[in-house]
Amino acid sequence: MGLTVNALEYLKSFRLAESRIQLKTRQVKDLQDRLLCISAPMDKEVVSHTPNVGVMADTIAMIVDLQKEIDQQAAIIIHEKRELFLLLDQIDPDYATLLSEHYLDGKSFVEIGKIHGYERRWAKRRMAKAVAQLQEILDQQLVNETMPISSDQDNH
Repeated sequence: MGLTVNALEYLKSFRLAESRIQLKTRQVKDLQDRLLCISAPMDKEVVSHTPNVGVMADTIAMIVDLQKEIDQQAAIIIHEKRELFLLLDQIDPDYATLLSEHYLDGKSFVEIGKIHGYERRWAKRRMAKAVAQLQEILDQQLVNETMPISSDQDNH
């Protein structure tokens, strides 16, 4: 029937998006390194035409395309993080901190426990409660978006 948003999957999507950008950034770096290998050495004799011009042009085009994709995905992540921060503002600040540390900063439960002076088990339990509270906000937001508009406005 209705579309639901799973809080845990929603939070995990930020890490996945960041990983995709990191992968593409590594691909750009590898292509740039490859480009250096196929270009003519600058300390050798002057060459009027490098036989690898086609390969170089293709490599440059791939770099440009990947960089555009990275920029587009980064812009999307920035927008989605703004939306997430608005949601986190609606839950307990301690829970918001835990979610941010784990899903946005990539800290492990052990690291989070150490930061807050507790064991990993505590961090996992608190994280489950934080995710549940975020789920309530997401569910409420969905209810508010799908509620029919009152017909009282039509009578005026």
